[in-house]
Amino acid sequence: MDPIQETVKEIHWNVLESLSKVARFSRDTAATILEHPYARPILPHLPPVVNNLIQTEPTRSVIDEYDPGRVYLAKWASSINEASRAERLEKSDESFPGRRRRRWSDSEPKRWEEETEVGTFEVLNDELTLPPVHAIRTDPLNAEKWFSFFDTEGRLKVELNEVREAVFRGGIENDIRIDVWKFFLKVYPWDSSRVERENLLDAKAQQYWALKREWWDSPEVLNSDDFKEQKMRIEKDVIRTDRTMEFFAIEDMPHPDPLISASSKTTNKKLEAMKDILMTYHFYNKDLGYVQGMSDLLAPVLIVMEDEVSAFWAFVGFMERMKSNFYRDQSGMRRQLLTLEHLIKFMDPPLYKHLKNTESLNLFFCFRWILIWFKREFDWEHVKYIWEVIWSDYLCTSFHLFVALAILDKHRMVIIEYLKQFDEILKYINDLSNTIPVDETLLRAETLFHQFQRRVEIIDRKRSSVHQDNQNLGGTLRRRVSESVARNSSTDEGSSSDAAVVSDRLPVISELLRDLLV
Repeated sequence: MDPIQETVKEIHWNVLESLSKVARFSRDTAATILEHPYARPILPHLPPVVNNLIQTEPTRSVIDEYDPGRVYLAKWASSINEASRAERLEKSDESFPGRRRRRWSDSEPKRWEEETEVGTFEVLNDELTLPPVHAIRTDPLNAEKWFSFFDTEGRLKVELNEVREAVFRGGIENDIRIDVWKFFLKVYPWDSSRVERENLLDAKAQQYWALKREWWDSPEVLNSDDFKEQKMRIEKDVIRTDRTMEFFAIEDMPHPDPLISASSKTTNKKLEAMKDILMTYHFYNKDLGYVQGMSDLLAPVLIVMEDEVSAFWAFVGFMERMKSNFYRDQSGMRRQLLTLEHLIKFMDPPLYKHLKNTESLNLFFCFRWILIWFKREFDWEHVKYIWEVIWSDYLCTSFHLFVALAILDKHRMVIIEYLKQFDEILKYINDLSNTIPVDETLLRAETLFHQFQRRVEIIDRKRSSVHQDNQNLGGTLRRRVSESVARNSSTDEGSSSDAAVVSDRLPVISELLRDLLV
């Protein structure tokens, strides 16, 4: 890449990183609800009392003072839609008395294109002839079911995919979460026995303390500029991580290094364990080291694992999946955002077109979702639930991108109809934090995956069919080469041309999209 282009691109990403923290709005772009063209069709249908209320000057000034008109209207439309949807779900759930046995169907899949593209509609017609996809959520994996997966020696006796499906469908109950996570985070091998796991944990404990002593017991390291810099960064991030949670909120011990903490002379034991784990990881993975955001991933792991040694090795296993998110050149994040962009274009061209028109195809409003796997979008319990569903790898190894697509899919109408600028979309998406229904989102994500899988199969089948037709036509033309002067020749060439048109207009499946099926 040209050095100037590379510099410009880097500046572009740095600017976007700043935008993730602060959404800047210009007040002169805010319009009142009553004057906004999108509001006019709604106004006649409002009750007279409501209509009179929003005509008053105090109400109009409140609308102008806070959210811009379109964002306010978008939230309003979304709340009305959500109320209607909730009423429908309540009725449909009567046939499913279980607490979390929920279904989602794609019986009315969205059309891909507004334009009449031959290939696209042929694919849609094929898809509509297939039975609808049904996604199901069940109760979480419990102790009785979990232990039934193992024999008397503690070895897995069922197919691993059975375990994956159980976790994918319902998550894991709290009392066995620590054990199940150790398998999914590669602290334990799936083919190990109970005794082998006990011996392995002892060996890992010795390895951890040896790693920690590399910096803990070395005056040379402790006095180095690199160590001091990393310590300040980790301290700064950790003391801001999940401090509202009970296990991090109470300061229950003197600060081991009061000079580094200007705000308090006391600290929390679990916070100090987090700092030690992150510093040890910095020395364990010298190529990557510590990067801001890792503390968000470690916090739930530490609480579930309960002890420093298990938490460290579980975090190492987690980071094997997540390390590309923290590459300093941001190549891992760029690749995932580009994959999500391709996925939106493939699954929902109208939304893709709107994001393109609003200069929002950078998908920076999804950056935080992908970086720390929705850690800030759901409450603590739901974060653990979503993480273990993704770790299951039951459908694919990139299910988090379908979770992201599901959230956008739920709000697509609001985004397309009412949000006309990047900063409006960014503000609206950021405000979804802690309002997203978790089971519904997972149901929608699974349905979208199956739709995606079907469409890829249909397109591949059609391309293969077109290729075979072209080969057959080529053989026919060669056999008739001596007669190709008149009507037969032009007819065959026309058929070949029609087949080529269908092939050219089939949606493109990039390698990034194909990787989602792995």
